[in-house]
This record gives sequence, structure tokens and C-alpha cells, in this order.
Amino acid sequence: MVHSINSFVNCCTNGGTDAGSVNDVGGAPVHLPGLFASDLRIDCGAPNQTPATDDDFVSWLTDENFVNAGKNHLLSYSQNFSTMNSLRYFPDGQKNCYFLPFDSLGTKFLFRAGFYYGNYDGLSKPPSFNLGIDGNLWVTVTTNSMPKDEPIYHEMIYWTKGDSAQVCLEQTGDGIPFISSLEATEIILNDMYRLMDNKTALLLHSRINYGANKSIERLIGHKDDWFNRIWKSREMPEYHSIVSGIIADGTMYGENNPPWPVMETAIQAKKVSDSIYLSINFSTQTNAVAYFVLYFRDPLSRFPENRIAQVEIFIDSKKLGATDVPPYYSRRPDMFRVVSLYPVQVDGSANITISPAKNSTLAPLLNAMEVFSVVNMPYMSKAGYLPNLSVVSFLVFLHVLSIVVSAIELYL
Repeated sequence: MVHSINSFVNCCTNGGTDAGSVNDVGGAPVHLPGLFASDLRIDCGAPNQTPATDDDFVSWLTDENFVNAGKNHLLSYSQNFSTMNSLRYFPDGQKNCYFLPFDSLGTKFLFRAGFYYGNYDGLSKPPSFNLGIDGNLWVTVTTNSMPKDEPIYHEMIYWTKGDSAQVCLEQTGDGIPFISSLEATEIILNDMYRLMDNKTALLLHSRINYGANKSIERLIGHKDDWFNRIWKSREMPEYHSIVSGIIADGTMYGENNPPWPVMETAIQAKKVSDSIYLSINFSTQTNAVAYFVLYFRDPLSRFPENRIAQVEIFIDSKKLGATDVPPYYSRRPDMFRVVSLYPVQVDGSANITISPAKNSTLAPLLNAMEVFSVVNMPYMSKAGYLPNLSVVSFLVFLHVLSIVVSAIELYL
């Protein structure tokens, strides 16, 4: 499915500028050094110099260097998610943009935008508005669908074409746009989501760590997932939840680099001959193209060790994949299996079946699954920031030189 992008062709208004000058960050002066990054975490609306620090002790940036419009607001009560305690709202202008400069050209990034209304305006009318990136519609944000006291996150994996990206909020006539957090993490490894091309983006529908409970979910931090992915835990009473005796930490090396804790839990059918059935609701998306990623590894040490564990994967009754399930004691490079299915045509929903292969002696299991909707991205981010680094370097050199000269004069 291709979103309509006409309204996002002109990226920045209300005083914003194009991404062509090192002197402009959405129209605001650039503050160097420390602005270039491949892992930006922005606490939108936070007071200057007082951004949040998350559970991984990662310090977030305030947003004054990335946007030149909107107004800050601090919520009147503390939220469990520290980055949700402030927001920036945009009462003026049809469209307002954040400018995100990177220190690399044309790579995959994980973008995540967070929204927590918290009735900040006292109107009890959560707004809806469009969120876009580089002239492309990302998603229509509908904040009245927020669970009570929970933020909403929208995430995408997007292949930047230049050395920057512009993330824009656009009014649609249903309230004032706002944003609480904005993240961009570079995906530097080539085997990450290897089937996607640079003309599409993956919009996250779900990322589930099966067989895990909330306590395991809270264990997964930046040390375990270098790419800032959030894995939601899910136990399913119709299946066994199996958990390794020791939950290791860190990242597993291989396709998509899943966190160790994610591969230490799984759901498993109760009988060898049974299947696992999962249903994915794509809501209003019809005739959509989806990207499925399934992860397999046995979290338990079993005897006899020569058991046969093989599964077949069906989507809407069509066999699309098959794999063995590596045993607990497997070593690199055979510690786990990843089955990526793309493109998969879906119509509003999809039914996934994981069945035992003919010779399997172990009931089928599943550790984790990611599901994405795929959208075309015809408009590109623009290069023009990094080529100006020579100018920036020269200006920094002059600044340092002036400090040195002043110091010498004082000494003399």
C-alpha cells in the first residue's frame, strides 16, 4: 500500500528551511560540536539543559537545536516515562519540522516518535495530525486511541538518502499537533532487515517477545539491543511459556542481531502434532504489503540431544517458509534462525500458522516475531549537510585559534 504524500512535498514552512545550509537547523543556528550523531534521542519540549535520563542511563538531548517553532509544555504531574513529562506543541503554521543531521550518508535508521497528551491543554480533546518524514507521509497520529496513562509510539525503519532527515508535524483540522520524544538510531549492519530496499520504509506493526513476562521485558536495555528496538512481552495461555534457566544479556550475532533475553523465552505448542496460531490485525490497511520476521531457538536444554525440531510457516494457509530450530547448546553461527518473509500481500488481517514438519519430534515453538507494513518512499532526504563540514571545520579552527591567541596574549 502506498500512502498519499502530496501534502508533504513541501517539507518545511513557518520559517523552516531546506536542509541545505550548515547555518540552519529548521531555521535555527547550529550549535557545534556534538550535534552530529547516529543515535539521536530528543526529549521534545524539555527545558534547556534538563533533558531526561532513561533507565539505561542514556542522557537525552533537548530539542532547541533541532526545531525553531512551537512551544514547550511541562506536564503538571510526573509520568512513569520520563521523556513523556514534557512536550512541544505547534499552534502556528500548517506544518512544522524537526531537522536531524547525521554523520553518515544513505543508511538505514530506526525512527521512533512518542506522544503523550496528558490533557496538557485542559481541553480533554486529544488531537489527530499527520507525521511525515522527508516529504513522505509516515502516519496519521490519532492520540485519542491512547491507552489510559500510556504514551503512543510510532516507529519506522527508513533508508535515508542523504546526511539528514526532516520529521514534520502537519495540522489536519483536528487539533494542534504535539510531540513528546523523537529518536533516530542508525542501523549500521548490512544483514539487518536485508530484504528491504532503499525506496521503501518498514512501519512497525508489532514486535513481540513470546513467552516472556513484564519482568523479562524490563531487562532488555541498550546493552542488549544496540538498535534501540522495543520488544513487548507476551504470554499466551493456550501455549506453554518456556524460559531458559539463566537469562543472558547482550546481543546475539547474526541476522538482525536479536537481544539475548528475547531468545531465552518462547511459546511452544502443547503437543508435538499441534500448531501455533497467531492473528495479526492490520486495522484499516487493505491490500497492504507486509514484512514478517520470525525468530527461532530452543531456550531449554533437552534430552535426548538428537531430537529433530523443524517447523513450517504458513500465512493465510500458504506455506511461505520452513526452518530447523537450533538446540539450546548450539554455537555460532548456528545459535538461532531468522525467517524473513517479504513481500507478503495482506488484506486487513493475516493468520500465521507454525506447524511441525513431517519428521519433527519436538512441538513447534516461536521466540519472537516482528511485523511491518511496507510503504513506498518516493521523496528523499537531501545531502548538503556533510559537504559543508569543511566550512564548519574551518570555523571551529578559527574559534580555537582565537582562544589560543588570547591565551598567549594573556601569558605575555
